[in-house]
Amino acid sequence: MSWLLVLVIPIEHALMVIVLIFAFSGWAFGVWPQSIISLGILLYLEILGIFTFEEGLQGYAQPFVWLLVATFVIAAGFEETGLGRRIALAILSLVKGNGAASIGVVILSLTVLGLLIPTGAGRIAMILPVCIGLIEVVKASGGGSSYAKSVLIAVTFTSSFMSFAIITGSSSSVYAASTIQLTTGFFWSYGYWLIVNGPIAILMLLILWGVLLWKFPLEKASWSDGRAYIALKLEEMGTISPKEMKLFLLSIIMLTGWITEPLHGYSVSMTAMLVALLSCLPVVGVQKWKRASKSINWDVIILFGAAYALAEAIQTNGTADWVAAGLVQFIPQNSPILTALVMIIIVSIFRFGFANMLGITAVFLPFSISLAQSLSINPVWLAQIVVISCSIGYFLPSQSPANLMTFALGQYTRKDLSSVGMYLFLAIIPITLLLAYFYWPLIGLNPN
Repeated sequence: MSWLLVLVIPIEHALMVIVLIFAFSGWAFGVWPQSIISLGILLYLEILGIFTFEEGLQGYAQPFVWLLVATFVIAAGFEETGLGRRIALAILSLVKGNGAASIGVVILSLTVLGLLIPTGAGRIAMILPVCIGLIEVVKASGGGSSYAKSVLIAVTFTSSFMSFAIITGSSSSVYAASTIQLTTGFFWSYGYWLIVNGPIAILMLLILWGVLLWKFPLEKASWSDGRAYIALKLEEMGTISPKEMKLFLLSIIMLTGWITEPLHGYSVSMTAMLVALLSCLPVVGVQKWKRASKSINWDVIILFGAAYALAEAIQTNGTADWVAAGLVQFIPQNSPILTALVMIIIVSIFRFGFANMLGITAVFLPFSISLAQSLSINPVWLAQIVVISCSIGYFLPSQSPANLMTFALGQYTRKDLSSVGMYLFLAIIPITLLLAYFYWPLIGLNPN
């Protein structure tokens, strides 16, 4: 049916839209594996004469692709040594009050892990076993189901917020930084990304904590059993091992390198790869390469390269500008807030059908950049709002892997997820728009 478009719109744009429909439906509905869809996109672009296969493969040579490879290896190191679990337990042991405070510390733990473990699945894998143990202990002591709901939904949404808070927070953020540099020439450093997006994430985390305590009031205030469980698990882990200490030092080196990138000039990708390789070397390393390499999610890597090629094809054949020209008729010039609101709503609606944040980012980011340029809006400013919007998978378990991982435990319902998600959705829109319009210009990111 999509081929009927050649009868009603210019042929070059019709062919590009046909590829987009193929990508959109394939990534959203998951009838076929995402890697097949992604590689099919590269072939489709060649067959339709939009982009050569060789040009499409250039996406895999981008430094950000290898940043993803490095992050998977580093995450494997945390799993191998147990350092991530120890960090989560150590932070949770700080709770001296009650169960309500522990919910906040679960959020804090995952936030800290977000800085150290640069994959969403890796972060959740570290903290989820600890959370399950806490839930069992609290339930056994008469805590009821509210605590389980609060803990697991806290894990779910904290993962969503961390996905845009830091540049290595998700493959989508990595892709966005790369695509923005490709299409606009603007370079995102690790530190500047955090300064721009971090405050939004912090505010949303505080709101999340408040909403959970309000929606699921805890039946039992005592935290003595939970505190005893944390102490027991820390005791079982024993003293910190040499491997854990090595990985901790390597992580500090990596974070320091990322934050000081403007001073030394070594990219985030290069620093991550250096640490990933060091983690697999004798003496200084903590894991074997053969084992670590098995943790690399090649489906994500393949999707990333295809998404990069798709974004460049949309830009180079003029389809992004053509779509933007159509939208310009309905949006006034120099109206950044209105444009941002329109994009948030559109992306949020389409997000219902996407389980992969990278897929929807790949579809909408090029269009948002062209739309901003057509409306005399800073394309980097609008693109960053779209990146945040792509993380809004707050309503259905199928909207993200994090949702599915926690929902599969059977401790909360779809209604629980969507009810909390609605409040977060109503909060993130004004918070994003207000900070984007008033705070971002103070740090050099202007809407116009």
